[in-house]
Amino acid sequence: VEACTPTLSGGGTVDYGSIHLNRLSATSDNQLGTKDVSLSIKCPDAGAKAGWTITDNNAGTRASDITITNADAANGSVNSADQSYGVGETAGKVKIGAYSVFTDISNVTADGVKVDAISGAAASPTWAKSTTGIIKNADAEMMTVAVSGSAEPLSYVTAVFPLKVSLAIKDTTTLAITDDTSLAGQATITVKYL
Repeated sequence: VEACTPTLSGGGTVDYGSIHLNRLSATSDNQLGTKDVSLSIKCPDAGAKAGWTITDNNAGTRASDITITNADAANGSVNSADQSYGVGETAGKVKIGAYSVFTDISNVTADGVKVDAISGAAASPTWAKSTTGIIKNADAEMMTVAVSGSAEPLSYVTAVFPLKVSLAIKDTTTLAITDDTSLAGQATITVKYL
């Protein structure tokens, strides 16, 4: 049996490039804006009902005292552990920051048609239209697609979820970085059949 296969644009890498310390605030959290990455799920030609979950592979490095702005599809802020992800530590073991991952809910498609993004608990979902584009990490919530105005999962061959990543890092005084330091955020997206 063929499986539904997820693919992330750009090989799944979200690159914020080189961030120069002299451009960062020494006294307040630094909001580094959003980057786009697209999640496509391709199912066998007969179509399938499939959703996806996400989990943070570096949860232990999430700065718990940081708020990420423009962190969801409603331009809201995020600071909770179940909605943000770690980006690594400095050589001195300081947690660098956190990022959010959210779906651009107005541009989700299934087989080329705009659809609603719906989400619910991963275990036994009560589906509802997503208003923030965020699903809880640690595989706690799942997202899939529905015909606009419906909350019933839709069978599809290809669904495209345009994702946005929003990053915030600590002030440079807290970070106390002296050498080049790489951001090391990593999350796993898993396809689940409904």
